Amino acid sequence: MERRHDHTPPRCPAAPPADPTPCQGPHDAVTIVDRHGREVAGCVHHCARLLAGLEGARVHPFVPAGSAMDVYLRARELPPFAWEIGK
Repeated sequence: MERRHDHTPPRCPAAPPADPTPCQGPHDAVTIVDRHGREVAGCVHHCARLLAGLEGARVHPFVPAGSAMDVYLRARELPPFAWEIGK
């Protein structure tokens, strides 16, 4: 039986499967809440990318202010689904 050893680090739950970018920081740094109330925790990088593409989404109110601001500022600079255009 052949074994395959994948040495890529695990990704946070907020990282879309089609987004090839690596996580940045803890995988539970921020929680995003969509307009239906569903929550997903993730790194600051992927939460910002997720926030940029979800209409009506927001950062959970109990996230530390510094992390929340970082996500909002990053998301502001991104188009929705940034990985589709190589950003």
